[in-house]
Amino acid sequence: MGDIEETNALTLSILEEAPSYHRWIFGEMKPWLGEVVLEVGCGVGNLTGLLLQHGKVIPTDVNKRYLQTVERKFHGHPHLKRTFLWDIRRPLPETLMEHIDSIVCSNVLEHIEEDEHVLANFYQLLPRGGRLILLVPALKRIYNLLDRELGHVRRYSRKELGSKLKAQGFKIRRLTYLNRLGVLGWFVNGTLLRRRVLPVKQVRAFNKLVPFFTLMERIIPPVVGQSLVAIGEKEGEEA
Repeated sequence: MGDIEETNALTLSILEEAPSYHRWIFGEMKPWLGEVVLEVGCGVGNLTGLLLQHGKVIPTDVNKRYLQTVERKFHGHPHLKRTFLWDIRRPLPETLMEHIDSIVCSNVLEHIEEDEHVLANFYQLLPRGGRLILLVPALKRIYNLLDRELGHVRRYSRKELGSKLKAQGFKIRRLTYLNRLGVLGWFVNGTLLRRRVLPVKQVRAFNKLVPFFTLMERIIPPVVGQSLVAIGEKEGEEA
C-alpha cells in the first residue's frame, strides 16, 4: 500500500505539469456544476483551483497531506469551504452541514472495490436535480502496469459505468469518451515499455498539444478514449 501511495503522489506531482489537461477536464465538467461542489479525492488540488473559479468548493480526500497542500495553495480563497478527511466508502462526516448540489469525482472511483456502494452514497448525498460528475479510466483492454502501480482496481467500459449509475437511480445526462490519443500513450508506456509512471517530458509535450486534441474531439467526437466522463442526475424524492 505504501508503494501505491508513493506512486500516486508522484503521478499527481507529474500531472501538475499538465495545466492544459486539467482545463480540458474542467471544461467538460463546467456546464454541469452547481453552486456548491463537493470535490471527492481532491489530491493536491490540480482540479480544485479551476472549480474554485466557478463557485464554492468543499474538497475532500482520504490523504491528510493532500488536504494540507490544498489548504496552503488556496488559503483565503473566498470560495473555499472547509476541507474534510473522508474515505468515500464510509458516510460523510456529520459535521458537513453545507448544502451541496453537485459532486465531482475525478480519477477516484477506479481505486474502490465496492464502487456501487460508493455511487449509492453519492446518490444519497445529492438533492433532487443534483449531479454527480465522474471521470474514470476507460477501456478494460488497456489495463496495464501503470494501472496496477496506481492501485486501480479496474478500467471501465462505457456500458458498465452506465449500468452502475442507473442501478443506483441516476439519470444519465451524458456519458462520453475523452482523450482518444491518450489510449496510445497509455498502451505504449504501460504495456509495451512496462513503465510504472508516466515520463515527465512526455506529459509536458502532451500538455502543449491539448488545445489541438480538444478541438479535434469537438469536431469528431471520440468513439474510444483514455477516460470516460459521466454526468448522473438524481431523480426521485427531495433530499
